[in-house]
Amino acid sequence: MEASRVEVLIVDDHLAAGRGMELLLREAGLRTSRQPDPAAARSVLLHGRYDVAMLEIHLRRGDALGLARDLLRERPGAPVLFYTGQTAPVAALRAAVDLGAVGVALTSSSPQALTEAVLAVAAGDAYRDPEVAELLAGPAVGRLAALTAREREVLGLLAEGDSGPEIAARLFISLETVRTHIRNATTKLGARTRVQAAALLACGDSPPTGPL
Repeated sequence: MEASRVEVLIVDDHLAAGRGMELLLREAGLRTSRQPDPAAARSVLLHGRYDVAMLEIHLRRGDALGLARDLLRERPGAPVLFYTGQTAPVAALRAAVDLGAVGVALTSSSPQALTEAVLAVAAGDAYRDPEVAELLAGPAVGRLAALTAREREVLGLLAEGDSGPEIAARLFISLETVRTHIRNATTKLGARTRVQAAALLACGDSPPTGPL
């Protein structure tokens, strides 16, 4: 389907991010409309006309997964493309896929990749951002077992949203020690970023092992 013929409905109540996504897609030649009110978006999703419904997973004033659940119950196979600027929590990404969403994209991807995601969903194809696919596949248990208990603890706090200084204060260790634990754990897990390392840990369920 040609970009100029694709109608995209964006549901995002983050003013700057939602507007930014709208402008990005328009620059790619797509037709867009944006619904910043999650409550009002329900009716538009169920009864509106669009080729792709893009939902920010982490709405501030609504439940994006709930909106998608209602939509897919009424319209199985509806062209839902979730997007988010976060790779964690993995549970939200997994829930989006389990609901039957056709696509999941990351705003950290290039504009070209985001446009390709929209066009793929509009064409009836599934789309998974490569990093999302890797996260959902989960790490090998052996790699998780290689982490020390302290590395797990630091990554766990990172996944909960704590900053480096906050982790250092909570664990009574230096900021440099926190950075060292994160760096070592990221290497052991084969992750590309500290955020991905924390998300990979969240995917696993093996018990903490190794010395402090």
